[in-house]
Amino acid sequence: MAVPLYRQIYELIRHRIGAGEYQQGHQIPSENELCRELQVSRVTLRESLRQLAHDKLLVKVPGKGTFVGLEPVKGLTPVKYAGFLEDLQERVQSLTVVEVESSRMPATDELRTRLQLDPGDTELVVFKRVRHIEDKPFSYTLNYLPPAIGDRITVEQLYTVPLLRILQEDLHIEIVRAQETIAAAPAAADVARKLGIPVLFPVMHMKRVMFTTNDRPLELVETFYRADRYHYSVNLVRVRRGTSWRWKTEVETSE
Repeated sequence: MAVPLYRQIYELIRHRIGAGEYQQGHQIPSENELCRELQVSRVTLRESLRQLAHDKLLVKVPGKGTFVGLEPVKGLTPVKYAGFLEDLQERVQSLTVVEVESSRMPATDELRTRLQLDPGDTELVVFKRVRHIEDKPFSYTLNYLPPAIGDRITVEQLYTVPLLRILQEDLHIEIVRAQETIAAAPAAADVARKLGIPVLFPVMHMKRVMFTTNDRPLELVETFYRADRYHYSVNLVRVRRGTSWRWKTEVETSE
């Protein structure tokens, strides 16, 4: 079930190319240098380099070495996220929903706590969606909702309309705030299958609780992003308010 070592090295070198550490048209370190740095055998390293050359990320020049190809890792169009709920819609509208599933599941202890469910609430509706960006797998999202709300939403709607918009505009549920946490995690088998990555491949795991009026938790959103295609950065700008200085934050997500 573990990610093969050659694949881990493949992803590492691919990341270095995408980040500009290994620049387009420039020579990468020699096999001896990489073997020493990464503590791997030459056989393992060569398989990684072979795969990278097959994907046209590297070019091997006999007698000279290995160079970054002229068509390195392509960056995705950045999606700015300034922290407002409306921007959540903008972020997902740039993606294409390619798969939607709907089912019921028992309410786990975590969901009971996060959503403050009543003792009689034994089930939740869960929607599972796979999104692509530029025809490549990008994210796998699970939305957990009480049946009284989830049963009023159709699978067909979710192919074209963001769930947040359905809640606010169609069901007239006011969303007042959201609490979000993000952590790195290894991909479980089901997540890996949906995102087209090896099991245990790194993903960004986001959990967001949406709150309605009276600060009542309404929904839990769980999203897994491919770590090789998702970038999360925070820009901190100091602004003066009265006699004191405050930090204003802007969050940007992209590959």
